[in-house]
Amino acid sequence: MFSFPRAKQLAYAGTTHLSLGGSDNVRQAIGCAAAAVDLYRDTDADDRSTGDLLAAHLDLARGHMLAGDIDAAETMLTVVLDSPPPLLSASIRRRLSGLGNDLTAAQYRGASHVAHLRERIRSTATSTALPADNSPEPMT
Repeated sequence: MFSFPRAKQLAYAGTTHLSLGGSDNVRQAIGCAAAAVDLYRDTDADDRSTGDLLAAHLDLARGHMLAGDIDAAETMLTVVLDSPPPLLSASIRRRLSGLGNDLTAAQYRGASHVAHLRERIRSTATSTALPADNSPEPMT
């Protein structure tokens, strides 16, 4: 109950390095997030935090994006975008939307694959945020 697994430590370290900014911290973030993903992959399903694993993938995507490697960023984003909607928590959707907003920066304008990626992000973030229609059928 009071443990803080190494994978979680690394995932949070990656997020922290990205928050600090700068090229050295981006490199550190990529390293920490990649190590977290590797550890989570090797962990039993019962001990795996899906939210932290998805967050680490988002941190990897952001880190690669900031490092100028949009293809690597897209690879990491695909893991999140292809996840079942119930696994995408509000926090993950917010982070995903933020990354999509970052892809509107001037250096990405005119790149059709980035525009497609932005649309996928927007679609995933908004469609998973909509509540399920669990209302009973209307009586006639």
